[in-house]
Amino acid sequence: MADIDLPQDEADVLIALEKHRVDENAWLFSAPGERLTIPLISHDKREHFMLDVSRGRIKLMKATNQPGSPGDYSHAA
Repeated sequence: MADIDLPQDEADVLIALEKHRVDENAWLFSAPGERLTIPLISHDKREHFMLDVSRGRIKLMKATNQPGSPGDYSHAA
């Protein structure tokens, strides 16, 4: 990726711009480890954007609070 010096105020303007899909394709969410890139365009069609969606993994673990540990509210009234 090219190094681009973009002042924060200009970046804020680009982030705030209303964006629309370039086409009417129906996009399927990517599989774990893959990436989906959707082309977008500003309302006035002057700015072009790419929406990158990466799907990682979420590892859910069961946790129990030990008495006296942060999050232990067993003594609360």
